[in-house]
Amino acid sequence: MNIKQLITYASSMLLISALSTQALLPASASSAPEKVNVQLTFNSTGLMTSSQDAIIKNGVSYLSSSLLTNYAKLEMRWDQSGNRVEFTGFDKRLAIRVGSHTGLLDGKTVELGAAPFLFKDELYLPAKFVVTALQGGAVHWESKTRTIQADHLHRYPGMSENFEGTLYSLSYDTGDLFVSSGKENKRKVANLGTGLDIVHFKFEHTSQGLVILRVFNVYGEPHLYTDDFILLLKNGSVFRQANIGFHNTFGEPALWADGKLLLNDGHTLRIIEDGTGKVLETVHLSSLMGTSGDNMVSYNVEAWYPDIALIRPTDTGFLTLVDRSTGNQTLLYKELFKWNEQQQDEVNDPMFPGDHVYFTGRSGDKLNFNHTRGNVTQKFTHTLTAEK
Repeated sequence: MNIKQLITYASSMLLISALSTQALLPASASSAPEKVNVQLTFNSTGLMTSSQDAIIKNGVSYLSSSLLTNYAKLEMRWDQSGNRVEFTGFDKRLAIRVGSHTGLLDGKTVELGAAPFLFKDELYLPAKFVVTALQGGAVHWESKTRTIQADHLHRYPGMSENFEGTLYSLSYDTGDLFVSSGKENKRKVANLGTGLDIVHFKFEHTSQGLVILRVFNVYGEPHLYTDDFILLLKNGSVFRQANIGFHNTFGEPALWADGKLLLNDGHTLRIIEDGTGKVLETVHLSSLMGTSGDNMVSYNVEAWYPDIALIRPTDTGFLTLVDRSTGNQTLLYKELFKWNEQQQDEVNDPMFPGDHVYFTGRSGDKLNFNHTRGNVTQKFTHTLTAEK
């Protein structure tokens, strides 16, 4: 499991249920509700934890409905009668009625094995049905700790957004991105990986007929990091993509340079021709920066011009002006600030790294920047000088 998954989902380490048939339950199970332990492992996290949010009643195990909403990320809605409840998520729908032995799972009628019931104002559902609905795997009863264990369950958070008649849908659990238009079935066009937390889409048309979809995923605690997925689509299909992760104290990665698209994975920058998607130039950023190419360090390209580039290494977070012809580098905060102000930015704060210098635009040989310290934002200009 990678660090991002641990950061993003450590708070989702799940608590779930006594889920099984009578064969899994202790022989002494009685008709009175009895609390038992539960351990559940989800596919997207690989993590599990324990709780007593499960009940055994008449030899059948039940789960609290709150576990479906809090951890499987399903939305719960009661009908007006207060007897029927529906749970919905990304590509997932189940519905039950209190006291009924049948329910609906993804549009099909299924046997629940036992009737859901209300206990102390909480809805309890048959555990075996819940695990099946969440696509779980084997169920095991651990008699020493009186714990029911299940693994390979899925979560169902996701989002969908319509752009010019095409629906784009993303599963946070699997990272799969789908598109559909009109009555056509949805098609998987990309996978963004796991660790998705707070996501939003940004669409853009290029002048030559491409669609750019940027998927921003903000994660961590307290959500200090962003993944920027850039996908180029033509006729509804992804044919180029890249992903770069950066700290939220950094500037947003540059997407355009002189009418050409920039796809950066933190190590290699590809300059792409609009319309055709042809790779016009490939730049190895560690070579440009004169470093060893350590994969632990990546490079956030925040501006790209024929003569200069603005690049922020992730190990320092300092915005660096790079002369593309000579390779000479200038740490901008040292040019813009007095010595005592430089000392404040050189303090290595892992929560808020970097110099808080942000590029705002270029006019001829003048580069414009903002610098924010506390609640104060100052404007600065750096004038390019010709290399001797």
